[in-house]
Amino acid sequence: MIRTIIVEDDEMHARSLADTLGTHFKTIQLLAVCNSVPQAMLQIPALKPQLVFLDVELGSFSGFDLLAMLKTRDFEVIFTTAYQKYAVQAIKMSALDYIEKPIDIKQLENAIARYRAKESDNRIQNLLENFTTERNEQKIVLQEGGSSLFVSLKDILRLQSDNAYTLVYYWDNKSINKVVLSRNLSYFEDILKEKGAFYRVHNQHLINIFYIKRLVQDKGCVVVMDDDKKTVVPVARARRDDFFDFLRNNGIII
Repeated sequence: MIRTIIVEDDEMHARSLADTLGTHFKTIQLLAVCNSVPQAMLQIPALKPQLVFLDVELGSFSGFDLLAMLKTRDFEVIFTTAYQKYAVQAIKMSALDYIEKPIDIKQLENAIARYRAKESDNRIQNLLENFTTERNEQKIVLQEGGSSLFVSLKDILRLQSDNAYTLVYYWDNKSINKVVLSRNLSYFEDILKEKGAFYRVHNQHLINIFYIKRLVQDKGCVVVMDDDKKTVVPVARARRDDFFDFLRNNGIII
């Protein structure tokens, strides 16, 4: 699914675009419709979209103002406007595409196809990096009772929720050890999701994707981990599509 936000101050145009995306583009996940730059300034960092449909004229601001005010921009932009005079400026802002109002579905198809083509280029780059770069040697400190256990991120296989506690399984001298920590799984998800290799496939399971041995899609979806017990971890139905996108974006499946 492509996580998407619409930034549009014209309610009619916003509703029309949202309806078109929902009807004709099933891979678009519309996270929010923002009708002002201040609202978009809050929603974009919070929701972290992959794609933003951005109107050029937004009251006293412009779409260009919004992009200039955001500290980071890790999403693609498709500008939408009724005025072609903004096309050159949109291109200078490195927009993915530019489509005129009223939005034609063919233009929309082409713009989204261009997004997918660019996304594929990124996937291939990630794939190459997976095979040419050493895994992250960074360590994480696990507080175990009165002692601190230092474990390399690359040695952590998976984490499993046990109510208010979390079980962490990791490699140590060619064997798998387990440590029980008095933190919930969400605490570790917030830390590890920025490290690139960890994904929460289920409310109770957070895994290192580099230790997936097999992905099984038969009457549900599970991953088999590459450990001594070939542990089976379920993938929640609601998380499945985003999980597959995560694997593709990291060059694991293409």
